Amino acid sequence: MNKIRQRFLTIAMLVGVILTVPGCITEESGGLPGPAPDEDRVSAQLDLARGYLEQRDWNRAKAPLERALTIDPRNVQAHVLSAVLYSAENETEIAEGHYRTALRLEPENSQALNNYASFLYAQERYEEAASTLEKLVADTGYRARSQAFESLGLAYLKLDRNADARDTFTRALQLNMRLPQSNLRLSELYLEEGELERAQTYFDFHNRLARPSADSLCIGLKLAKAAGNADQEARYQLSLSNMFPEQVEQCLP
Repeated sequence: MNKIRQRFLTIAMLVGVILTVPGCITEESGGLPGPAPDEDRVSAQLDLARGYLEQRDWNRAKAPLERALTIDPRNVQAHVLSAVLYSAENETEIAEGHYRTALRLEPENSQALNNYASFLYAQERYEEAASTLEKLVADTGYRARSQAFESLGLAYLKLDRNADARDTFTRALQLNMRLPQSNLRLSELYLEEGELERAQTYFDFHNRLARPSADSLCIGLKLAKAAGNADQEARYQLSLSNMFPEQVEQCLP
């Protein structure tokens, strides 16, 4: 909004300047500056909407998004932000409509693909989420590609495609080793395959990156049990009981 105000002030300073050239037509400009270009107006509305969305003020975010789409109905960012807004309000049909519109306008838009995949995953539509993420990770220029691979691995796990999940988490860590979730999931997968040394390696790396969770303590407990390490097993059992007592039965049924 400050950029638009500065633009208005700059234009206003130029108003009233009279250029007189002998033998030529004298031109005069004056009055108020004209309206800002549509692109600037849309950008200002989207900045306003983002501010409200960050504050979780859904109602106040609606007006600037509606204004942005009135100015430019084909603006992809406006559709994506509208989808985020309506998803937060549990208006899933409206949210999906905005996502589909955004991807119809720009099928390879990374922001739209990422957010739509998250939306599908939350709706437990894992096959569609995986398909969407496969398109996203194909974009080698996407700056959050490692996280996209991690999300794809999680979708594969939900589809019981464990081999694909393992390969995908490995790819995520090739791009960024500091992904706690990918390390933990690989630890779990290798534990299930009986490869205890690999499982322990990924588990240890996870623990250097993240605080204990019910999930990680449970995997640590299973690792210790599989390795026959009674002392470590007892420590994980105690930690799990103290920190997440409701998870003990789920961990060791």
